[in-house]
Amino acid sequence: MALLHIKVAKDLQELRLHGTKAFPVALYETVLRLDRMDFLPLHWHKEIQFVYVKKGRVQYRVGAELFVLEQGNGVFVNAFCLHEAKPFEIEQAKIYCVNVDPKLLGGHEGSIIAAKYVLPYVTVNRLPYVKLSGDLAQSVESVAILLKGRELFFEMKVWRELLLIWETILTQSLLTEEIMTPSVIVQHERAKEMLDYLHIHYQEKITLENLAAHVFLSRAECSRFFKKIVGITPFTYILHYRLRKSMELLRDSEQTVTTIASSTGFSTVSYYIERFKEYTGYSPHVYRKKFFTKDGNITN
Repeated sequence: MALLHIKVAKDLQELRLHGTKAFPVALYETVLRLDRMDFLPLHWHKEIQFVYVKKGRVQYRVGAELFVLEQGNGVFVNAFCLHEAKPFEIEQAKIYCVNVDPKLLGGHEGSIIAAKYVLPYVTVNRLPYVKLSGDLAQSVESVAILLKGRELFFEMKVWRELLLIWETILTQSLLTEEIMTPSVIVQHERAKEMLDYLHIHYQEKITLENLAAHVFLSRAECSRFFKKIVGITPFTYILHYRLRKSMELLRDSEQTVTTIASSTGFSTVSYYIERFKEYTGYSPHVYRKKFFTKDGNITN
């Protein structure tokens, strides 16, 4: 299953159920194309995630950290951590994302496995990510292949492989019980508050003064802090967020471009079309015709 259009709550928590309650593991095989402006938007979830780059290069952001994953490498993203991904200096990239409920690794509530070897490493405010390479990265690919094939006993084989990956991460001290410093914790929570505010009010006029007052910062400090955590200014972020929302409407509805521009916070349709073309290289009409069908399925 591809994972390009992630449904998230106002605070960026992903709303999708990964796997089932009986077997809470899900594989997402996703192709990211530059010409389609594909990317996995900023989000978080309560599951841990193992990523493997099957093809190309991918730029990942986890919290304030930005790094590039080469083909054959991967990353472990901890629960509750903001992250996003996009292809890096290449026309197309393919990634496997394996989302896992930590309960699958720890077993029943109160078990020594959960208490000693899982929960101390995945609870809120733990280390956000670990880069994976070599045999560890290949093991993630093996899990993805098992989930794709779904052959006899695949659930047991997936569970076994995940436990081996987890054991290796711990025994090699790649993930420790170290917690983020209080100042970093405050930064992450403030960033979520700022993003929450922008997502709630994106259809309205938003000023830097509004955003700064919401988190009790000066205008200058608000702008500096936001760019440090998110990588772009608040103005650029809200512009891109509105454009991405409009792309969803172009895909999922038959609303006119004028209606879409108005409902996503643009003051005029001409300004919307100008910014959309700058962002995607296409007009909204051409973009809708080129990449999406009426039933919301991506073409090509």
